[in-house]
Amino acid sequence: MENQVKSKLLTSNLNTDQGDTTEKIIKNPITSLIKKSVTESKQRINFAVPFISSFSLVILKNTKGISDKRIVTRFDECSIHSFDLPTLKSLLDVGFEIRYDNSIHLKLYITDNEAYVTSSNLTKGGFEDNVELTAKVDSTNIQTCFNIFEEVWANCKGNKVSYNLIEANRSKYEILRKRESYKKSSRSIIEISQIETGKIQIRQIIDESYNIEPDIIEKRQKLSFEANKLREATKNKLKKGFDKRIFYVDEKHKLRKNNLFYDFTYGVESDLAGTGLREEQFRTAFEHPDFEKVIEYIYPEITGMKPWNLNDKAELLEFCNGIFDFDIPNYKETLPIRLAAYFYPEQFLPFFKLEHLEKVTKAFSLKTNAETQGDRLYAYNSFLADEMKALPYNNYIKSHIAYRIMYVVELYTRLIEGEKYTDIRKDYKEKWKLRLIEKGMNILIKLKAVTVDKKKIGGK
Repeated sequence: MENQVKSKLLTSNLNTDQGDTTEKIIKNPITSLIKKSVTESKQRINFAVPFISSFSLVILKNTKGISDKRIVTRFDECSIHSFDLPTLKSLLDVGFEIRYDNSIHLKLYITDNEAYVTSSNLTKGGFEDNVELTAKVDSTNIQTCFNIFEEVWANCKGNKVSYNLIEANRSKYEILRKRESYKKSSRSIIEISQIETGKIQIRQIIDESYNIEPDIIEKRQKLSFEANKLREATKNKLKKGFDKRIFYVDEKHKLRKNNLFYDFTYGVESDLAGTGLREEQFRTAFEHPDFEKVIEYIYPEITGMKPWNLNDKAELLEFCNGIFDFDIPNYKETLPIRLAAYFYPEQFLPFFKLEHLEKVTKAFSLKTNAETQGDRLYAYNSFLADEMKALPYNNYIKSHIAYRIMYVVELYTRLIEGEKYTDIRKDYKEKWKLRLIEKGMNILIKLKAVTVDKKKIGGK
């Protein structure tokens, strides 16, 4: 009611005879034009514009003493310019009332005696860099613009941007800012290709490694089913809000066997894909104050944001780089990839060392220019997913096959370079690695890729 009375008073005081009030069409830049109009205003600044950036403060920060300062904009996480919380807070700080309507598309700028209808958002691009057109409204239509603004303002009277609303959406903003930073960064296109090596023998070894035993398939399918049930339970807990007990509790806690640490270390997830991490490493990462931000980034539904679309290559690359960008002790390589595979088992093979992924893809003669951790994860995982897409198995079974390929090719390379099989076996202390080496030897013998000569190979 107060604003409506104020509006009527200000409208009655309009002096449309001041200055040049004929219609004008202006090309960018319009910064000086709008800034001058704002500076000369004494009573009113009414803007309706979907996208606002920190550039708006260049135009609006020196507006002390103006009684009617109102903005209608968008407030949603589809873009940093419709969800720029620091900028909205700064505008509140200098006395603006702000409401939001996520359906608006108009760009209307009104000051005491001028109105501008434009294609320009309140951003540096909109005011300076982009190809945009602005119409300075003639004197006969200024009142119409005021009426339109009042209608838009009244239609969103229940959508007030306040300090409390901004603080309640802080987590969403941090996620969006991180995502936008990767979109804007000048990054070369990640090249992924397979070079022709002429190594027919290697291709035969790989193809034979795809023939996985039925008992392994059955066991991993059962484990995957159990893992999927536990994973959905974890997601349902997170939808109620972040709770660090979902991830870690100490040995004496009653929820000791009902958290992600325990499952990764001793439970179904451990049977499917172990990490090699100790409890202290999990504890340090999972109990860190910033770990909540990690989960909000990986699983944005926890904040109410839309889910990742990891079938989109650009979003997948963005996701892969973002998961490593947290300064948390013991959260360096294994845990980011492990969490990615946990929340998105259909997109990621559960390989938790980039070195291992690199070795596997090297067996396929992968060529890539990927350098960062995120780029490498994207390149290796994308390549393997494409290479193995015809296999009728889930990614837990495919990862077992990929490890088999890695070790059989590694074994083959060492054998043809003259090492003895008995000596090679001694280098693999862990039982699961030794089993893969032994299986690899059986594959090589079947394909007659090596000669079983005990003097040269040693034989088992």
